[in-house]
Amino acid sequence: MASPLYWPGRYYFYPIGNTPAVSLTRDLPPDVPANILLLPCGDARNVLYTVFCESPSITRKLDFTCGDYDPGVLARNALLYTMIIDNVAETMIWNIFFHLYFDDNAHAALLSQCDKLLACSATPEDWHASPYGAFLRVGTEETLLAFRRLWSLYAELSSPAGRSRASAARKMVDTGREEVIKHNGDFSFMFSSARSAGPLLLDAVPVATEHFSHYWRTGSTAPENDLPSPKTRHANPTFLCSRRGEGFYVHYGTDPLAGFHLAPLYGNRTSAPSVQQAVAAAQAEFREWCQAFLARTKSSPGSLLIRFILGDALHIASVLSTWSVRDVAPPIAPWTSKPLVLHVKEYRDRRAPTLFDVVDTSNLSDHVGLLNILISTIPLLATSDPWRGILYTEFLLAHRSDPATQFLSLLLTDISTATILLGVCPVDALSGFTTACHLNEVILDAFNTKSTPQHHQIITWKRPHSSDPHVEALRRMVQAPSLQLDSQQLASLLCDAYHRLFGAEDPTNFWKIQKAGDREKAVADSAISRHSRETFALFLRLAHMRLPLSDAQWNETMRLLLDEIVTSGAPSGSHPFDNLYHQDLAVQFYRHHVYTIPTYVAPPRAAPGRLSQWTSIPPLVRIYLVVPQERFAVLRAKAEAQTPPLHCVVSATGPCAFECAFQSVSSTFGTIINTGSPASPSVVIQEADAAFDTDTSPLIVSFVVHTWMLTDVVPDPGKISVGFHVKSTLTTTKTYASVLGIMLAIFSTSLSDTQHVHIVPEARPAVLARASSSTETPTSIRAAGASSSIGTHTFVHVDLDGKTNSVASLTARLLVEDTDAKATFAQGALPVVTQPSPFSMRVALGGRVQDLVYPLPVVGAQQKVRLARKSSYIEVVVPVAMPYPKAWALKSTPFPVIRTDNTLFPWNMHRVPLDRSPALDVTTLTSPARQWFNPHISLQMSDRERKMRTAKSLSGLALVKDTIHSIMVRFAGIQGGPRSRVFALRDEASGGKMDTMFFVSELRYDLACHTVVCDAFVLCLTPQLAYAAGPALRAVMEKPVEVVRVYGDEMRTWKHLLPALVERCRAAWKHGRNCEYAAQGRIPLEVDIEAGDPLCSCGRGKDVKGMHEVPLWKKLAPFVTRVALSPLFPVPYLEPILDRDEVRDAAEQVRAATHDGKPEDSAGGATRCARCSKSGDALRRCARCKAVAYCSQGCQKSDWKKHKPACVATE
Repeated sequence: MASPLYWPGRYYFYPIGNTPAVSLTRDLPPDVPANILLLPCGDARNVLYTVFCESPSITRKLDFTCGDYDPGVLARNALLYTMIIDNVAETMIWNIFFHLYFDDNAHAALLSQCDKLLACSATPEDWHASPYGAFLRVGTEETLLAFRRLWSLYAELSSPAGRSRASAARKMVDTGREEVIKHNGDFSFMFSSARSAGPLLLDAVPVATEHFSHYWRTGSTAPENDLPSPKTRHANPTFLCSRRGEGFYVHYGTDPLAGFHLAPLYGNRTSAPSVQQAVAAAQAEFREWCQAFLARTKSSPGSLLIRFILGDALHIASVLSTWSVRDVAPPIAPWTSKPLVLHVKEYRDRRAPTLFDVVDTSNLSDHVGLLNILISTIPLLATSDPWRGILYTEFLLAHRSDPATQFLSLLLTDISTATILLGVCPVDALSGFTTACHLNEVILDAFNTKSTPQHHQIITWKRPHSSDPHVEALRRMVQAPSLQLDSQQLASLLCDAYHRLFGAEDPTNFWKIQKAGDREKAVADSAISRHSRETFALFLRLAHMRLPLSDAQWNETMRLLLDEIVTSGAPSGSHPFDNLYHQDLAVQFYRHHVYTIPTYVAPPRAAPGRLSQWTSIPPLVRIYLVVPQERFAVLRAKAEAQTPPLHCVVSATGPCAFECAFQSVSSTFGTIINTGSPASPSVVIQEADAAFDTDTSPLIVSFVVHTWMLTDVVPDPGKISVGFHVKSTLTTTKTYASVLGIMLAIFSTSLSDTQHVHIVPEARPAVLARASSSTETPTSIRAAGASSSIGTHTFVHVDLDGKTNSVASLTARLLVEDTDAKATFAQGALPVVTQPSPFSMRVALGGRVQDLVYPLPVVGAQQKVRLARKSSYIEVVVPVAMPYPKAWALKSTPFPVIRTDNTLFPWNMHRVPLDRSPALDVTTLTSPARQWFNPHISLQMSDRERKMRTAKSLSGLALVKDTIHSIMVRFAGIQGGPRSRVFALRDEASGGKMDTMFFVSELRYDLACHTVVCDAFVLCLTPQLAYAAGPALRAVMEKPVEVVRVYGDEMRTWKHLLPALVERCRAAWKHGRNCEYAAQGRIPLEVDIEAGDPLCSCGRGKDVKGMHEVPLWKKLAPFVTRVALSPLFPVPYLEPILDRDEVRDAAEQVRAATHDGKPEDSAGGATRCARCSKSGDALRRCARCKAVAYCSQGCQKSDWKKHKPACVATE
């Protein structure tokens, strides 16, 4: 498969999630059904929270497919869901799901539930017919077998206290808990669960740390006096059963509070909460989730389905994407031969989805690589509507020094090029902002100096054209134009991506690195390879499917690419050791229909050895190697400490000597049985029980090679050896060379060894459908409303920048074919070229109009037009509107709201369930101990924008951010004076006209996205509305109204923003048949000051309870529309937010001033000077940020240069 094979080292079980729950429907319209895939699913928190966030007024079908490679995770989740449905008390469920030990009552409840589940799960059809089968399904029979095995084991391990099995279980938990305590040392800092506090992350660190210590010391979230007696407590068996088998393998960072949202707990108080208050807040949220889940299953039967599939995430994705064409199923996961076979009745008869509206991949990218995630999941994205096909990737580990470097290193190439090749793009990369805040991670990273660097970030991917409704409409009517890329340019770009993937494997790379620290980092990176040559082949297969290139151009590009790779892998090339994998690359190219080297499919010169008896010789064969059990004892001896990469090697000695390694290796413990004949060989594998833990069965590994290697390279097959090796890196050589030899061979034997080597024909996987190529006849694209088109839009040429591997410009060619237009053009008429939308250019000529569609957003103002009057064509050359902030892709429509036949949705702003979002108690914001609010919303400004603000030269998006900041701080009342609740935008460009008012009801916590949001109502003043609402409006205007000045084109940007603010909180109403958006065909309806209402009337006066709660506003309720207004944050991987070194220096000052991060004394006084570390009671805090203290003015002045960046950041 795409991931290389590793020897499993220390296995960690993740029964509890380690990041706060998110809503998986946050980017979907509220009134469309949703098919959602979770790979991997982890614990149940995201499903529960998603159901909790659903609108009770608009019910839609939710279908979750939950895949995970650990049966312990899935079995626990199924147990939890069924207990909710059976109305088990939430406190009992909490104890069973989160505590390492529990009392007799929880023990009895667990046993009872397991008995019920076992009684109705003998077969998949028995389960389907049970009371649980209506909403819980299994996608494979093996999944249900694993459930039954674990539920039985739960019951067995839950035998009465004092019996041998119960005592053994308790000893496993006791020992495992002690090991975790030893690993974590003094528990000085716990940042993971502090994320649950969102923008108050740093405030939460002391309590999170104290709770984490308590949890691992006691095995419970309960206070000391409520713990079960050590003599009678039961070990929780659900923590003892995992993929690794029976035992305590729970990850040392596990914390029950990490998956919840505790921002209200910290933000709505003026003093730090206790540990038990934090636990109570998490339990209250858990109770709400369970109640919402139960209510959904009772009130809307059939509207909620959860389907489980046991398997490795990449294997599940592969099976789902090839369900209709696959002949042979892949294994469930590495180190097993059990096939991952979808249940026919579930997928064929009940039509379980294989394409998805949302795919969430958790932080799997950290472990298998972003590229493997993209190539596996993009084919699973539904594309029939613009709102469908959303992909979430998540990162938790920081592999590079800053987010920009990390993201681009994982993506392998520039974002613009990756978008062309993959067909999806990060939403933030086009928008230039994000409505979710992960900027606290920069501060967290600055504090976290003792453990593995972390930087939590979620990236949302969508099809770029889905942001442009004009282009979406055109693409549905006609075929997209073909793309043209220079074959050499494309080959060089792909070769560079190849070396970015595998360059670290070549030890000559280290010789080129001058700095010792960089060299150590490169050595560490070389030991962890998340990609195989099959990854690269699958990447190219996906690009081939997406790119409408002719077969001839694609084959030429692949030929040039292989030439470059072979040249660089030569002894004198830049990557001489890469030659070891060239045959592996060629095999994967052929297997996946990327490119065929003619030599490899030619008839063999002579079939030697056992192949001479075969009836026919295929291009590919699979070699099975039986590795004696005693030969990998060296790996078992170091299993806890090492996870070395493994590969198979085919080599030969003598005049035709060669050595080739293969990374795509299947493996399992068991026996191999010949089931064919010498003329038509075949084998089956019988996997051993407790496969990986067996100490008697041999290991069977298999891999695919070109038959040509065995028949045409070496005349005597006896000279060819087949081996199973540890992959050579500086780390593995140092560890294993003294035992395995310099070749790191675990086992090697002759190809002629029929006892240990089996060879069978290998079928080539079916070819998958791809985009139409330029050999097909293109259809012209006609502009909406035009009487006829000018001609045929034949192609778009992509010009690449060789230095940056980015798309420099795009050239669209339009053949002038219309008779009148052609005559006018020949007579010298000049076409008029304009830009109607981000991804299109419009050509007008002789009364004809035609739109040209581009694969990326373009800068129409910098167009160049080439005219070929004799050849009768027009070329429009435009630069690409990427990356931000160099160019703003969506400048003309910064907040797209997309309308389909039955719904609307904001393209680049996540939805907020306002009625499910806790209110922020603004009275706490003026407390000296709770000055977090202004620093948080000030994070809207990037370093670039902050400098613009200082220079008083704000423009574009930064102006809107500044206005949002003003509204929020004035509502909060943290800048002195009374709080404001009514705001009017005054357009200075028009002489002070005002036609937009906001009535802010509440500030709320946007829990999952770690920020805050104004629950507000907008009043768009028109003459008609002003007349109708006159008396009520005058009554409001007689009271203080906060006037916020807006400048330049900012008011037009606000008009674009308003429809998105409405749609992101729409939960109680739907758009009607008479919606003005549909009638007029545009959103917003108007963008100029006093030109009319930019909003449709569908939501006016609806869901306006907040207006009725204020007597003065009540009469205006029929005229307003509810909106969710929140900060627009910069994107860390697009531009610098804060100087990381300066933030780290500031963090050290805060750390020193707060006793190394531990809570201050009750008086709240700092105990050390941030400059000289002098202690004493006379220290005084910085008047601006209150975060650091000084013993004298001299120390404060001396420290200002270091402290200024952090102090500015908290203004």
